[in-house]
Amino acid sequence: MNFHEKLTPDERFLLLAVLVLALGALAALTLAVRGGHLLQMDQAVLGGFHKLKHPSLDRFFSSITWLGSLWVLLPSYVVLVLTLSKSFEHVERVMGIGFFGAIITTYVIKYMFERKRPHFFGPIGELPLDPAFPSAHTTQIIAFSLLLWIVVYTGPTVGNLLLGVLLLGISASVVLSRMYLQVHFPTDVMAGTLIALIWAAIAILVVKSGTVR
Repeated sequence: MNFHEKLTPDERFLLLAVLVLALGALAALTLAVRGGHLLQMDQAVLGGFHKLKHPSLDRFFSSITWLGSLWVLLPSYVVLVLTLSKSFEHVERVMGIGFFGAIITTYVIKYMFERKRPHFFGPIGELPLDPAFPSAHTTQIIAFSLLLWIVVYTGPTVGNLLLGVLLLGISASVVLSRMYLQVHFPTDVMAGTLIALIWAAIAILVVKSGTVR
C-alpha cells in the first residue's frame, strides 16, 4: 500500500465502516459472553474439535500454535522493521501502531474480564495461566500477518497473492490450534480477530492521514 498518498473519500469511508462495525461487534460479543449467552455454542464447537483428536494433529497444532506467541512475533517484528524499512516506508509506524495497539488492548480486556479457560474436555498440553478472553495468540498472529501484508502489498501480483495465501494459512492454523488444544473458547478467538481488525484499520487511518510521521 502506498502510504505517501492520502486516503480517498471511499477508502476513508471503508476503513471507518470496518472500524465501527468491528468495535460494535466486539462490544456485543463481550456483553454476550459476560452474560453467558454463547456458552452452549462454545461447548458445541470445542466438542467438535475434541472429536477430531489425533496424535498427528496434537503434534501439528502444538507446534504451529507457537507462531502466534510473542516469543516468536516480537523478534520477527524487529527483523522485519530492520530489513523492510528501506524498501517499504512507514513499516515501523503501521506495524508498530497496529501490532502493539492490538496487544495492549487484548491484555487490558483479558484482565478486566478475567474469563477462565475452557474446562469441558481438558487441554492438550499445559493450560495457560492468563485469562482466556480475548485470545492473545489470535490477536497477535492476525494483526501481525494482516499488517505485514498491507505494508508490502504493491498490487495484484503473483508474489503478493502467494504471500497473502501463506499468511492466511499460518493465521488460520494458529487460530484453529487454540480451539483444538482446548485452551480457548471460540468466542475468545472471535474477539481476538476483531481486535486485530480494529487496530489494522486504526493504523492505516493514522499513518495515511499524516497524524504520525
